[in-house]
Amino acid sequence: MSCQLEFFVTELSEIDVLKTDVQSVKESNDKVRKSMFARHGELARKYMELNERLQILERNICTNSVSMSLQS
Repeated sequence: MSCQLEFFVTELSEIDVLKTDVQSVKESNDKVRKSMFARHGELARKYMELNERLQILERNICTNSVSMSLQS
């Protein structure tokens, strides 16, 4: 039950290096994709909030203009 240890580290082949590079690019791509989805969600929420505020303002402007014309 003896075990022989290697004293020399074997160098990675070119294919192993390329696989490692592809894996790191894939992980980076996943992070960017998740970040973009999060940013898109944030911008969509802001758009909906601004749209609601605009509708309220338009409704109030129309209501005030109608009430002012009735007073005249």
